[in-house]
Amino acid sequence: MIEILPMQDREREREILKGIKGAGPQARVLAMCERGQTLGTAALELEGSVLRILQLTAEDYDFSEAPRGETVFLLDSLMRSAASYGENFGAVSIETAFPDFFGFFRARGFDCDDTHAFTPMSTIVKYEFH
Repeated sequence: MIEILPMQDREREREILKGIKGAGPQARVLAMCERGQTLGTAALELEGSVLRILQLTAEDYDFSEAPRGETVFLLDSLMRSAASYGENFGAVSIETAFPDFFGFFRARGFDCDDTHAFTPMSTIVKYEFH
């Protein structure tokens, strides 16, 4: 079973965040794990009503080419989990701290410029009322 949860190893989380420019004291890391193995991470931070995705990683992916197959699944799942996390804490929009890569965010409904991608939370987190 694959789980995406806030990183439980706070020391490892601090080490990851230390390497991310602009990560503040409230930044967190979500880890995607399967049977104890970390498959990817999403570093994020809430700034008022904005969820900032500071970094996405996927096992064995270095961003030198467009993601494919399982890597797309991992990155997409992490991005959506980050959005859900932000929505739970009152975020109304999402932005990245880095430019779009290979149209990844644009394909998911984000607007993009040279420095980041951004969208209202409703692009990712859908509500259904019955």
